Amino acid sequence: MTIDNNLIEQAIDAITEIEGIKTDPNAMLDDIVLVAYVFDNELLFMTAIAQIKKAMLQIVKTRDIGQPLVGNLSSWMSFHFQSQRTQKHPADLRIIYHDTGDFIRIRGFGHRHLPSDVYQKLYG
Repeated sequence: MTIDNNLIEQAIDAITEIEGIKTDPNAMLDDIVLVAYVFDNELLFMTAIAQIKKAMLQIVKTRDIGQPLVGNLSSWMSFHFQSQRTQKHPADLRIIYHDTGDFIRIRGFGHRHLPSDVYQKLYG
């Protein structure tokens, strides 16, 4: 099953309405499309997007809750969390971000391993 464009638009709206974050619109669209590819069931997709939004809100509020990255992303943090709120579900999603002091810059987000390693895409 593929995710309807209306759901993709709802996901874009849900993320862009978060105050305190900035992201590249094209990169965000790519990330949402990849989330739709991985979670190709409407319920799973919308649950994953809700978890992404919740995690971004938590990052804005708490700021320093991720793990520091290394290499050319050493000033960035990676926040790990679950796509599905069920017991023993792995922390399969990541948000890569940087706290500028004024706002949270989102470099990217998505599934840790699917369709490919999220860090591989960002380290490029």
